[in-house]
Parts: sequence; structure tokens; C-alpha cells
Amino acid sequence: QITIKRRPLLYVINIIIPVFFFLVLDLISFFVDSNISEKVTFKVTLLLSISVMLLVINNTLPSTGTEIPLIGVFCGVIFFLIAISMMETILVNMLEVKGAEKRSVETTAAVSGQHVGVIDQQNPPDSVRDQDEEKTPLSWTRVARIINVTFLVLYIITIIVFMSKLWTLWYHP
Repeated sequence: QITIKRRPLLYVINIIIPVFFFLVLDLISFFVDSNISEKVTFKVTLLLSISVMLLVINNTLPSTGTEIPLIGVFCGVIFFLIAISMMETILVNMLEVKGAEKRSVETTAAVSGQHVGVIDQQNPPDSVRDQDEEKTPLSWTRVARIINVTFLVLYIITIIVFMSKLWTLWYHP
């Protein structure tokens, strides 16, 4: 008679807790006010760390099962969440750069004594849409902030739903 026992504490300490801390670090990065390129570098480092954890899991868990182990699903979803978070950070960075360029043009125009919103009487706008765009300037920095806050809220909701679903699968299979 052969008795095989798994040591779940080993998996919790070596895989689940570190991967969860990577997710917490990703969440904290939303609240850090630093250079966007530093945030992207940080998130790439988190993705590489999760990749290493997936390699460790691949070598640790038995490969004869027909289903993906729950711990593999956990790490895979965390990897996906951090990857989506990194893409959102890149989008916000792009919008903030666009906003900085617009502010630079407005500042240059103000220093030179010109007004950016003044309509050229020699070359009137081609359509009503062009007139509306000239009346209401778009603040890319504001759009970036709205996207960032909206994504953060959705990100937290997704994490809560995923963790609760994982908890029910783990304890009530």
C-alpha cells in the first residue's frame, strides 16, 4: 500500500502568496505618483516574475491530469490581469503625452501672444464639427485620469469576483 500526500502549505507559501503579492504590488502601482515609464517597467518586471512562477508550477505540478490545476488557473489569471494593467498604463501614458504636447502648444501660443482657440477668418472651418472642436478643446490628461480611475475600479471588482470564485472552487469542488 502506497500513501501519497500533498503538502498544500508548500504550494501556498511558495506559489500562491508570492503571486498574490505581485497582484497587490500591481494594485499599489496605481496609487504611486511617478513617471509612467517607471510604472511600465515595474509592470513588465511583475509579468516576468509571474512567468517564472508559471515555469516553477509547470515543473512542480503533475502533468498527467486532463484539467488545468486550480493553482495554474490562479497564476494564469493573475498574469492576464497584470498584462491588461500594463496595456492600460501604456494607453494612459500615450494620452498624457498627447495632453502635454497640447499644453506645450497652448503655452507657446500664449507666450507669442496668439490664442489657440481663435478662428481664422481667412480660412473658415469646413464643417460644423470643426467649429465644435475649436470651441471645446479636449483635455487628454483628463481623459487619461478618467480611464485610469475607471480601470482601477473595474480591476478591483474583477479581482474580488475572481478571488471569491476561486475560493468557492477551492473549498467546494
